[in-house]
Amino acid sequence: MTKTIARTKLIGVRADGERQEIEIKIGTPYKIEHEDNLEEWACPVSLEPLYKKLHDAHGSDSFQAMCLAASLVIDLLAAFRENGGRILMESGDEFPLEAYWFGHAKNT
Repeated sequence: MTKTIARTKLIGVRADGERQEIEIKIGTPYKIEHEDNLEEWACPVSLEPLYKKLHDAHGSDSFQAMCLAASLVIDLLAAFRENGGRILMESGDEFPLEAYWFGHAKNT
């Protein structure tokens, strides 16, 4: 990842009680050059150590690529919780994942 534009650290507690620090990073979107002049952008994303290597999120412009990268992180953290894990802030309080959801896509 070149330049990180957003990052945070959380604590993940697996269903078996194992605790680990999770670092979330979103990198600077970059344009992918195509011979046929198609517009495509990608945005690096990292969620370590839960995932060793995630594919960059791709979109039709830099904003879409960045939003898709952030949405991927939210979806993966939600899956971690659904599988019995807990996500905590460094203070030990529960991480308010719902506060990071986009629009109406995650209404429950």
